[in-house]
Amino acid sequence: MKPRAKYAGPRTKGAGRAVALVLGPLCFVLGAAGCRGSCDLVEAELRSRDRELREVREELHRMQLYNDGLQRELRALKRNCSSKLPPEEATLIFSLKSISLGRQTGGYDADDCPGDEALQVVLEPRDLDNHPIKVPGTLEVQALEISAEGLKRPLSSWQLTPDQLRRTWRSGLLSSGYFVVLPWKAWPATEKLRVVARFTLADGRAFEADRDVTVRLPPASRRPPLPAIPEPLPEPPPIEQAPPPRQIDPPKAPAEKTADAQPAGLLRNAVQVLPPRPR
Repeated sequence: MKPRAKYAGPRTKGAGRAVALVLGPLCFVLGAAGCRGSCDLVEAELRSRDRELREVREELHRMQLYNDGLQRELRALKRNCSSKLPPEEATLIFSLKSISLGRQTGGYDADDCPGDEALQVVLEPRDLDNHPIKVPGTLEVQALEISAEGLKRPLSSWQLTPDQLRRTWRSGLLSSGYFVVLPWKAWPATEKLRVVARFTLADGRAFEADRDVTVRLPPASRRPPLPAIPEPLPEPPPIEQAPPPRQIDPPKAPAEKTADAQPAGLLRNAVQVLPPRPR
């Protein structure tokens, strides 16, 4: 008798149905996860673009306000810079936020002798964006000596008008501001000084800044006597002017040359008569 064949049909169908039941939800989960990941990337990109657009709009609005302030300042300067302005209008015109003393503030030495014979103060008026701007005003500087015990004693004080301060403005790569050189009214007794600057605008608003500096004191035997009346502030070097134009005489017309007027040396030896030579 032949062996009876085994029947595996229902078992195979059941296995395929089980595999379909497992793979179906798995494919659905994977597809949903992939779609969710793509959506997250798109949403992140949209949020980034929205943030950049918002920053650009804020920068544009800030630049428009700054431009309006510069235009108001220009109109006010053209109208009258010396007149006293109300605080409300001055706040719109001069967008001055604070002042600071630059790193070049300290002793000033312009000769070959050791020691500083003056004090240099670098005043930097700054706007709302912390940029140095040239604003007219009055400057009052006070120098205080700092003893070893930390006590402060007034040494000298100076005051500059807006016209004097205007001529000291310098613009550079490292710093821009008012570079003021103040000759000593009295020789300091210590090298440590506290410099206090008070800047007053035309409308009465005042700004103040201070800085501790170190100066080099010349030997007592080489200190020149200070004048009773302080010397004026050093002026900037004058601009070289071009020399005045000088008058140039018009060229004379050349005289007409004639055959008789030609010198004899021009035609001399021009033609020579030689003896005949036999061929």
